[in-house]
Amino acid sequence: MCPPVRTVPTVINRSSRDPAYRQIADLFRAQIETGQLQPGDRLPYEGRIAQEYGVGRATARSALRVLREEGLVVTERGYGTYVVEPPPRVAVKVPRGSTIWSRMPTEAERVALGMELGATVPVLMYRTGQQQPKGPYAADRTDFTTA
Repeated sequence: MCPPVRTVPTVINRSSRDPAYRQIADLFRAQIETGQLQPGDRLPYEGRIAQEYGVGRATARSALRVLREEGLVVTERGYGTYVVEPPPRVAVKVPRGSTIWSRMPTEAERVALGMELGATVPVLMYRTGQQQPKGPYAADRTDFTTA
């Protein structure tokens, strides 16, 4: 049996609690996840996104920033924004009863993770009992499973 197809609206819902830039980022993310947009494909320019979705350029710029911070696209000044291979995900096995929490990374942690970790991407830490916390792990690239 095939998994259900995730449908994503192609218009901005003005009455949604989600801001327009998040909705636009969600639309592009869904196209990347379903393979409609492949690595190397170019996204529309900010002005075209703004025109297509009836938003300002700043909103379009914010949507592209979210996708950059998630590691889904890169922007080359003067050339456009392109889909890239998504960063690898890491599976971390944690013992039952562990406590997992998130927080914003320090600049040193961003560097230590060796990736361009976006300013809005939290890191995840975990602890079992009294042991020292383990982590940080980039929240958008980590899956926790119980051991």
